[in-house]
Parts: sequence; C-alpha cells; structure tokens
Amino acid sequence: MLPIQYLRRAVTGADPCKRLMAAVLQTVVDDCRGSDHRRLPGHRRAWGASRADDYLASRDHVWPFSFENLCEALSLDPVSLRQELRKDRPE
Repeated sequence: MLPIQYLRRAVTGADPCKRLMAAVLQTVVDDCRGSDHRRLPGHRRAWGASRADDYLASRDHVWPFSFENLCEALSLDPVSLRQELRKDRPE
C-alpha cells in the first residue's frame, strides 16, 4: 500500500484534528518521496528530506505531533509506513 493510500484511509470522514495530522504526514511523504516538482530532471533532494528522515527515525512519544503519535492517532502502523517511505527514495 502506498503512503497516500494509508493517509486517505485514515482521514475519510475524520474530524479536523485528524485531517491536520494527516496533512503533517503528507508533508513527510512529499519530503521523503518527492512531490512532482521535485522529480524534475536535475532537481536534487531538498533539505526537507533530511529533516523528514530525522522525523521518521524518532521514536518520540512525548511530542503530540511525533511520527509515532500521529500514526497511532490515525490507526497506522508506524513500522510499515516508515519502511515504505524509506525505500526507493529519489536522490
């Protein structure tokens, strides 16, 4: 399952807080995978990708918008999503 499919399933009919959480994760997906404009020839991975890597690696449960907490709130498996986002990254 693609990350966007995870997120779409998580926010269908969701309250505004969950939609915000999904939007944060969508930003991480864009930073990890690259949005369409980042896939243009000659475009290198943005500095946001490095920050997204750090965000994914964190096992923090204290900060409300940590990767682990967002996955839990949206009923997503953080291990599977983390693995999916780390494979086949653009350089």
